Amino acid sequence: MNVCLRGSSPATMVAGILLLSRARTFGQRIRVDILGDPSEIGIVTGPAVLHSAPLASCGVGRELGSGALVVVPGPSAAPLAVSLTPDGRGGWFEVAREGDGEHPATRALLALLREPPAGLAPLAAQVTTGFAALGVALEPAVLDLLFGAPVAPLARLAVALRAGRTLTGQRGAPVTAALIGPLAEGIDAVDAEATLGRLQPDLAAPLAALRAHAGRLKSDGSPALALSIDELLTHFGLLPVGGILPPLDPATDAVAVGLARAISATSGRDQAQVALLDTYRFLGGGFVAKSDWVVDLPADAPPTERLARWRWFCTQVSEAAARVDRIWRDLVDPPM
Repeated sequence: MNVCLRGSSPATMVAGILLLSRARTFGQRIRVDILGDPSEIGIVTGPAVLHSAPLASCGVGRELGSGALVVVPGPSAAPLAVSLTPDGRGGWFEVAREGDGEHPATRALLALLREPPAGLAPLAAQVTTGFAALGVALEPAVLDLLFGAPVAPLARLAVALRAGRTLTGQRGAPVTAALIGPLAEGIDAVDAEATLGRLQPDLAAPLAALRAHAGRLKSDGSPALALSIDELLTHFGLLPVGGILPPLDPATDAVAVGLARAISATSGRDQAQVALLDTYRFLGGGFVAKSDWVVDLPADAPPTERLARWRWFCTQVSEAAARVDRIWRDLVDPPM
């Protein structure tokens, strides 16, 4: 039995790998070719981290014991591309692995902590202690998650806590114990100021001081830190005493836990499509210049912007994986 897939794309690579793997599993003799030129596959570069069973099963960025976590290495100075959605089909953003951070609020906070302006050294120490009490690591990548992940504010806090605590190995105080005051009546009454009044004193004091400092930054054209703090406090204040943060879905949790590994992944294969090509060839797949019968798969041209290209890559991979069952059935039990 033979099958030829049209076009050199991530979709054809994945479909070819999965078909060849299934043929080995079931002892079937199937030849899989791709009608196209392997040099035309869109280049997708790291560093990046996501949770994708199709990619991991095809040998992209997977390490033994890491499940469907995909970590593609890249230069340490390059920002880490991150997706918290299953299979990386959306929600891509960047976090810094070193330096000052990608999000403006991260840069403002780290500037305060690393080189406090005159008279603000006590505030920097107080803020550092307060963040440590919660277990939020003051690392650029973790703060970029806290301020910039494209999820709801409380989910951002949950992700940052999970990533920071995994990164440092320190648990911090339970978030469920941070709120001590009663929930204000009516959502309209919940604001950042009201939330500060409900926090444990050792958390309320540094956050109040940081909020006041961030408010002064607005006059310098840097409102990001003040806005981010108010947003997080306002949503946190909606929780009842003893309330918990939203639980993380498996994809988000895997990325949060794998962030430490992704930050340090600076050597190795830094192009995701190369791993697909190597796995396909290892399993016996080939390329041809012509064929009488071909199967068409997603073949959109790759975008030029890096995060858009990652989304394109993962979407093609997911769509191809979903098509494999039908292609397999047509091969082993062709329609009459």
